[in-house]
Amino acid sequence: MGGNDTSIVFEISYVDPASKKVTMTSSNMTFSNIINVRETVVYKPLSETKTQFVQQAKITAVCGGWQKIKNAVEEASVCAFSKNAQTGREGFESVLEMSRRVFQEEKKEKELISRNQQTMMA
Repeated sequence: MGGNDTSIVFEISYVDPASKKVTMTSSNMTFSNIINVRETVVYKPLSETKTQFVQQAKITAVCGGWQKIKNAVEEASVCAFSKNAQTGREGFESVLEMSRRVFQEEKKEKELISRNQQTMMA
């Protein structure tokens, strides 16, 4: 809205190491006098190679005026949110994939070091 590419968002992330679940909640600060956007994203493992992604958003126009104007603001925001959500999801998925590769490499390296230490002790 308004052509500015920068938005301020308040985000809180929760990480549950036991369940390996990440929950992120965010609220917009930019244009909060016009529209409220509350988003929740949850990532949790389904298997060793698959991660479940659940995203919910509540978008509410809070600007004064007629309902028709509020509806138009909400509809425009939902369209923009949908477009940005796909981009954000793809970005996070690439980060997850890179993390998996790094963790696998570290695991292999630790196993190799452990084997080498066992061989040296024998």
